[in-house]
Amino acid sequence: MNLKKRDFISKIYYTLFIIIIYRLGYFIPLPFLNNRVSILSLGIMPYISASILTQLMCYMFPFFYKIQQDGEIGRKKINNITKVLTILISLIQAPVYINITLSEFSYFINCKNILMITSIICITTGTFFTMWLGEKINAKGIGNGNSLIIMSGILSRFIYSIIDEILNRIKNQLLGITILLFELFIWLLIIGISIIIINFVKKIHIQYVNKLNNYSSNLEEVYLRNEMKFIPLKVVYPGIMPIIFSQGILITIFKKINNINNIYGIWYNLLYSILIIIITFFSTFFSIPVKKISDDLKINGVYIPNIKPGKDTCFFFKKIVSQIYFVGSLLLVIIALLPSIFISLGGDKNFSFFFGGTTIIIMVGGLLDIKYTINSYIL
Repeated sequence: MNLKKRDFISKIYYTLFIIIIYRLGYFIPLPFLNNRVSILSLGIMPYISASILTQLMCYMFPFFYKIQQDGEIGRKKINNITKVLTILISLIQAPVYINITLSEFSYFINCKNILMITSIICITTGTFFTMWLGEKINAKGIGNGNSLIIMSGILSRFIYSIIDEILNRIKNQLLGITILLFELFIWLLIIGISIIIINFVKKIHIQYVNKLNNYSSNLEEVYLRNEMKFIPLKVVYPGIMPIIFSQGILITIFKKINNINNIYGIWYNLLYSILIIIITFFSTFFSIPVKKISDDLKINGVYIPNIKPGKDTCFFFKKIVSQIYFVGSLLLVIIALLPSIFISLGGDKNFSFFFGGTTIIIMVGGLLDIKYTINSYIL
């Protein structure tokens, strides 16, 4: 037990060490720019987008699916494909990000090409380095490396945002303090709802058919076990993936279009919502193999009460998945639009990021993941 405890503590220290390295790297600026544009500006997001693309490829194309099913060797091949896609996505997103940044520094126009090339190389390298740090946490640390890296950046911004919000509100004395308390109440309420959404599952009750041998008569007796169990399916099955992927598409492809350039505008949020719904649809249906589940239940002598095994069970699962997709996509859209709603009601832009979107889901999901990991070590 003492050895396990020491191992657990060493994992915590190692995780903190990696996060400190990442936070220090975040303060390294791009060369030739006298500002705070970091070489880690894109962070881990291109890797997450690449992971999402890899998953979709495995579901859509038999070639990649076979690779995925090839044990440890297949997992390494998929991981290498994800890394290549990470570099490609970084090379696409980096110029967009740099163009937005350089637009604020018009006096660099004469050497813009040199700045563009060096900045793309540095940002892409920074993304790959961030991905490597996340893998180190997964291998030797505690919790999900990618989530913890993102959380470290979120929490650092949250401290400054909450301090600024408090200082701004207390200037208006009683009215400002009342609004601040109301904001904090709503924020805690959103966190609680997010926890419920992440953990909420649709329980599909199943029943077993056991076969026992009667040794005296050598006859097989089939009986129903009184114990009822269930298959849990998460309502928000793809997690934050549709939100992150939608943001990546909008930033990469549509950033220069004036009508959707404002991330708090109607057109941006309308397109944002449509993308989330579409991506949730594909990710949910590709992620839940209803045919395989129904076949496995039939082979193992398991059935759903009042549903015939085989085709009827498969059709039943498709119906359930459709319900999950519909509810899950609506919940994700609501969460994604909360920052814009907060801004429209007069809230601070910096503080709005913590009222929804990827920020709140990543924070809640990451903290829950840490909780489950710690509980597993304690038990």
